Amino acid sequence: MERHPSGLSYAPRTEPPLLPYRPGGRVEPEHPPRAAPCRTPIPRHDQTGRSGPRGLRRALSGEHCTPPPAVEVDSAAQQFVERALRLALEILDHRRPVAQLTSVATPAVVAAVRTLVRADLAPGRTLGAAVLHRASLMMVDASTAEVFAAYDRGRRHFAIAARIAHTRSTGWRLTVFRVR
Repeated sequence: MERHPSGLSYAPRTEPPLLPYRPGGRVEPEHPPRAAPCRTPIPRHDQTGRSGPRGLRRALSGEHCTPPPAVEVDSAAQQFVERALRLALEILDHRRPVAQLTSVATPAVVAAVRTLVRADLAPGRTLGAAVLHRASLMMVDASTAEVFAAYDRGRRHFAIAARIAHTRSTGWRLTVFRVR
């Protein structure tokens, strides 16, 4: 390996070598071709005439499509999330029985929470009661949403990741639940 005069070694080459040019013949690249350009232009300058941060300018310099339309957040889903997460945190604090979770969660989530409660594995439980600080969700489609939340115990902050799904027979249900 070659060395720079300062004694450091050069970074290894990770790019494949250039393909030789053949007149009249087309050389196919080793990687798949780029997607067809989008017909929806994205404005490159804001109202002030500046082009924005360098990374944004670089991203906008290529052909980009507008992102797919976001599914509007269901207010019933937001209310369900806040209620279900508060309930789950109260169960993890041993303030409610695990059986109360069966009304809002799937059997797999109930079993996982039951394991956390029995083994006393709730993160930071010795720091005090868990208080839900913020709960947000992003609709994946009309019947599924990803949930991300923050809760506090004493002066420490913790996180929750979850997923909810809606069915006609049961309404909104907590299908995945993770605490950190």
